[in-house]
Amino acid sequence: MGEKTVFRNKKMDSVFKGLYAGVFMFLACIAVISFLQDEDPKVLWAMGTVIGFLMFVLISGVLKVKIVIEASFLRIYYFFKVYETDILQITKIRKGETMWSGFHKYGTGTKGLIIFSKFKNDLYITPENEDFFYHKILEINPDVVIEKIEK
Repeated sequence: MGEKTVFRNKKMDSVFKGLYAGVFMFLACIAVISFLQDEDPKVLWAMGTVIGFLMFVLISGVLKVKIVIEASFLRIYYFFKVYETDILQITKIRKGETMWSGFHKYGTGTKGLIIFSKFKNDLYITPENEDFFYHKILEINPDVVIEKIEK
């Protein structure tokens, strides 16, 4: 099957912490407003369940995302596999992009990596050890262009 290398996401930076704090505050306000309106207990229970689920998804998203290189595939796992691309189809990796770049976003901070492939399914990730990540990708596909953007 081949060697399997697992990368964790970087710790959240201040921009991401601010975004997550804003989302948590928004969800908490919704919960408080719903509770203060003294509605039907079934509605309150349903609202609490939805908000609890959303908070769980946000928290676990930071902690559970794994970037895996196995055989010639780059995979992203979030409880289960959510993204996969063939490393031989990767054309370029751009470092220094913001988190707003790419279609598939699994990074936990700004200035991550955008992975470009021949099929235009760009990926945004923030592996902890970027140099080792480059090394593993270039072992499999030495034609990948590494582009660093400094802003």
